[in-house]
Amino acid sequence: MIAHRIPTTSPVCAFLSACDPTVEIYVTHIDSTNAEHRRDHFLTLLGVNTAFALVLVHRILGGLSRYGIWFLLGKLVPLLSHSPPRLGKALFGNIILDIVIFAILVPVILDFVTLATLRFRHGFPQEEIVFRKPTMTTRVNIAVEAPEKRDVFLKALLDRAVDPETIKQMKFGMPWEAWAYDYRAMAAACEASKQGTIQPNTWQLSVWMRLKNEWSVIQHGQEEDYETRLGMMDTLKDKLQDMGKEHVFQEMMEAMHRTEMAGSNDATDDLDAAITTIFKRNDLNFAKMMGDIALDSPPSFARAQKKDD
Repeated sequence: MIAHRIPTTSPVCAFLSACDPTVEIYVTHIDSTNAEHRRDHFLTLLGVNTAFALVLVHRILGGLSRYGIWFLLGKLVPLLSHSPPRLGKALFGNIILDIVIFAILVPVILDFVTLATLRFRHGFPQEEIVFRKPTMTTRVNIAVEAPEKRDVFLKALLDRAVDPETIKQMKFGMPWEAWAYDYRAMAAACEASKQGTIQPNTWQLSVWMRLKNEWSVIQHGQEEDYETRLGMMDTLKDKLQDMGKEHVFQEMMEAMHRTEMAGSNDATDDLDAAITTIFKRNDLNFAKMMGDIALDSPPSFARAQKKDD
């Protein structure tokens, strides 16, 4: 897959920069599954989060006496007099338990409130723009990886994220899950779609990555069109001419012609090996050069926007 740098003048770049500033990776897709399934999932989450809220209320009410709140209030208001809390291992255990429960459940419930707001404003559309971001657990897992293994780990993580079977899996917003929905970004994308500033198909299965103040995108399942491939070849030719190595481009074209005439079943692999050898012989890295060229070429949604203009 090829990464494309998003022009800073693009409304997509402005949109992503206005999202959660702590997020450096987004995975987007268009959910066209039956809206009834999403409605059922929402009702399931409503039941789960209601249960979570009852647990928190229970722990709060119990904590009023357990942690001496009623006892302290009784000092001020005699009618609320209560026995002092019992110090010991049980109290320490309850403190640890409450910290864990609140640290897990409060963010989950707040996230569900954001989802409920999204559903109240936009309902259950037949085709819904979905934004996913790494959970804190995933970010920590990336950070603790050894530098030499981090790229491999991240690639495997993103490969799983764009896998259709992974996308279908039901998520409950728990912190140990790999990905979390960004409902605020989803609501903003829906508004942008209604206003016509960003077309919904912009968010088809893609990985969006931030590097400093720039964003790049890897669009999955979208083949590069002929004009883009031709433009990249012209750019490669110009780069090699500027380097005084135009003969490398000529050798590459000859290798492509020989491979096409041979008509071998392994033609693609043979051609890749031949081109790599040609560039390596001339102290050049073909994969890196093409990657840099692709990064500077506009993504498909930007090309479509230019055609519309």
